[in-house]
Amino acid sequence: MHTESNDEFDGGDFDGHDDADDFGLDAAWLASELTDELVRYWGDRWRIEEENKAICVNLSLKTALSKLPGKWLDAACQANRLILRGEQYGSRRAKVTALVARLTSENELRRCVAELPPRARSALRRVINNGGWMRLADLTRDFGSMDGDGWFWDEQPPTSCLGELRRRALLFIGRTSRVKDGKPGKRMFKVAVVPKDIRALLMHVLSEMPTDAEEEATLARHGATLADALNDAMAAARDYYDALGLHLPLTQSDVEDFLCHVSQRGFDPVMAWLGLAIVLVFIETHLHEIQSLDDLCDYHISELASSFIDMSYMHRWRLDERRNLIHLVCVLYDRLYERGRVLRETRDEVRSACARLLSGKRKLNLIRRPPPLGGELIFMRVNPHTGKEERYTFNHQRLLMVWAGAFDHDWRAMLSVCDTVPSGAQKKALIHELTALEPDICDLLLSQADEEDFYRAILWFYEDRLLELSVW
Repeated sequence: MHTESNDEFDGGDFDGHDDADDFGLDAAWLASELTDELVRYWGDRWRIEEENKAICVNLSLKTALSKLPGKWLDAACQANRLILRGEQYGSRRAKVTALVARLTSENELRRCVAELPPRARSALRRVINNGGWMRLADLTRDFGSMDGDGWFWDEQPPTSCLGELRRRALLFIGRTSRVKDGKPGKRMFKVAVVPKDIRALLMHVLSEMPTDAEEEATLARHGATLADALNDAMAAARDYYDALGLHLPLTQSDVEDFLCHVSQRGFDPVMAWLGLAIVLVFIETHLHEIQSLDDLCDYHISELASSFIDMSYMHRWRLDERRNLIHLVCVLYDRLYERGRVLRETRDEVRSACARLLSGKRKLNLIRRPPPLGGELIFMRVNPHTGKEERYTFNHQRLLMVWAGAFDHDWRAMLSVCDTVPSGAQKKALIHELTALEPDICDLLLSQADEEDFYRAILWFYEDRLLELSVW
């Protein structure tokens, strides 16, 4: 392992983004203006980027805290009951100093650990018993992932078990590499690290605390029966739907029936639920496209097993894991058809898509979306000034690309050309909508476009009609 004793994040890699502002977006605007879906998307994307930075497994608490994003440092102060007032005491240096003093005090650390949920305390005990750090994949296997924990921890604390430890500055995540012949290897993997200078104190504090019933249940999870696993999966599904706040085409009844179905066939319902949870988040994210179970298309399954999980989930997905997720979707739709919840044509299309995706030997045979016609929705929001819903499509994005790439951000010059292009009046109407748009949303609509997209958009503007149809 890479275990130099300089107690630093290797190569200063942790210096990248001190806060959300460094990503080119204003955090206050983001929290107030964007839809919840986009807040979750960008928050998790920034969090994952932060977690992909290099870390030394023997880092000190001071080093770890000094490299935290500002939002997370403030959250750590809140979680550890630190109130720093005034300009001097509100500085990063003052916060780090105060947190180090708090977490290296035996009494304060004992209070902090005692306040942890039993499951989080069990996870902390696991890392300490492992020497103070361990592979993240081994830890999340038993204590769950951090998906959905987001970025703005000072306003919305993370909800995962490991997120609770991170919020209290007891656990830090990063990437390290094996050491072979005294040299770091090329292959990096994620680790969970407790700072070296509080490990012994934490071991002492944890040894004073009895392992309660809930913690014992967590530690004994591997010995659970299939019936116990089904109960756990059912409870997790109920919690998910209780907190959902919207209607999904894949209902709680569908999920509970499927969990019973796989359990009766001898499969682990907890693992089935973990896969279903990913499918549910995907459907929730694409609800504007998947409004019924029959709306699931072949390219949806392809995106689920490729770009969606790569963007949304922190660990690196192996090919066999992607195949298992695709197989889960196939079995799910077989069961939905048996219950009369989807059409035969849908079931057959899902089977065909899954078979095609799995036909590659060394990689998935991905299925791409058909090219957009223009009316496909990118995102929607409620305008804070008018209270009206606004929908932004590929037509809006194309016009923005033309404005940025061909007219040097000059709306007036672009409007003067509209009378000479196909569907000029329609394009002009959308341009008037875009001129009133905040710069940050313009940047967001342009953020996923590449050079080829700009080229195609300019050709479309001058040569093609504007269509409001959608193929998605």
